[in-house]
Amino acid sequence: MSDSEEFSGSEDEKFRFKPAFDLCELPAEVIKRVKALKNLQYANIKHEVDYYNEIHKLDLKYKKLYDENNEKRKHIYLGSYEPSEMECAWKDDGGDIVGDIKKLEIKEKTEESIKGIPNFWLTVFQNVNDCLLNGMFEKIDEPIFKHLEDITITLPEKNTGFSLNFFFSPNEFFTNSVLTKSYEMKSDIDPEDPLDFDGPEMSQSKGCKIDWKSGKNPTVKVIKQKVKQKGKGKGGPKFVTKQQKRETFFNFFTPPRIPEDPNEEISEEIQGFITEDFHIGLCIQEKLIPRGILYFTGEALEDEEDDFEDLTGDEDEDEDDEEDMD
Repeated sequence: MSDSEEFSGSEDEKFRFKPAFDLCELPAEVIKRVKALKNLQYANIKHEVDYYNEIHKLDLKYKKLYDENNEKRKHIYLGSYEPSEMECAWKDDGGDIVGDIKKLEIKEKTEESIKGIPNFWLTVFQNVNDCLLNGMFEKIDEPIFKHLEDITITLPEKNTGFSLNFFFSPNEFFTNSVLTKSYEMKSDIDPEDPLDFDGPEMSQSKGCKIDWKSGKNPTVKVIKQKVKQKGKGKGGPKFVTKQQKRETFFNFFTPPRIPEDPNEEISEEIQGFITEDFHIGLCIQEKLIPRGILYFTGEALEDEEDDFEDLTGDEDEDEDDEEDMD
């Protein structure tokens, strides 16, 4: 096929897609067949809804098994359970680390032995800050996360969303023992646009009220400003305090509001915050909680870096292809 046969029109029109034609232009018998195909499409969409509902039933089934192991995980890193020698037997690429340690001559210690795995979740969040949290975890959050004891997932019986539960030990920052973030999902057909269904999608998120102790709220920064006095003999200088919003992971529990009216316009900035919030919630649910130990050791970070390199590699190849076609 020659260039003239492959591309028609001017040079500017080479790679333009033609807009969809008006169905009214089609013969009546063709329009009837198009409608028949739409009915088949609708039938497949109903099968797809059933498919995702079956997947959710499997999620509920296996969640019970995951929860049992994650409960054991918690007792180990908190130090309330000491794993047996058999449970500790694991060979890494570098050999049997546990066995190697046993062979070392350990001097008698006068100080108390280490309990559990200190700062387990703090280390996890520090490690995943860039790849999963979009840099949301701040230095000011670290002292608070030393009190984080566990993160769990709650799934409802129907595929309508999930909740993330952050359990904290008593601390000097807030009185809550649990902080919760809930996500709602649309997992059914919209009767007003039934053919638009493309699988379950996030629709809303809801945080919780954090009962901060006095002067311990990291989400606000208190600024003291001097007020200039007018006139003479007004006494000493006066000051006013103002609050500014501060970047911290705990803004995660006050997500951006999504309008109830679907026709209400949302600014690009707010839409960006909403998209980021959904993304972080899914990353915590699907990656951070299930693979906590691998993010603690950093092994899972290598997979994240490989995925990123694959994406950038694909983009580079696309750019090269575009240059070759110029």
